[in-house]
Amino acid sequence: MPVEVTVSTAELADAFGVSDRTVRDLAARGVLPRVAPGRFDLRASVRAYAGHLREQAAGRGNGDGAAMTELSAERLREARERADKIALANAKARGEMVLAADVEKAWSEILRDVRARMLAVPARVRARLGHLTHTDGAIIEQEVRDALQGAADAA
Repeated sequence: MPVEVTVSTAELADAFGVSDRTVRDLAARGVLPRVAPGRFDLRASVRAYAGHLREQAAGRGNGDGAAMTELSAERLREARERADKIALANAKARGEMVLAADVEKAWSEILRDVRARMLAVPARVRARLGHLTHTDGAIIEQEVRDALQGAADAA
């Protein structure tokens, strides 16, 4: 039968690698059994603390299982959000990503230029093909405008 070895709060804290306050809090919550004020049975405390850590890892700690699971989930979500934020910042710094507003501005400029060039086509065709009548030019212009309107409606 093993001999009972008692240790102080400070000795137990040192053995567990935690603060004295943590040991006192665990004892106050009934996780660690005291044998006297400020004294703990080393073997029983190690078993109790190991069991407590298993419960915490399983998300069932001391009746607060739902709260611990929710807290763990919230911490995980927060960690993922921080990781996403860092990944986005890195992608932007490498030039792999641009702001949507910048893309929209660039495309607006490109499409304005395409529209202006398309609207100039009927006049250029009339100038190059001198035999076209005014009606022919009007038909070409209307076709270009209809095509532009169709593209705008599709967007």
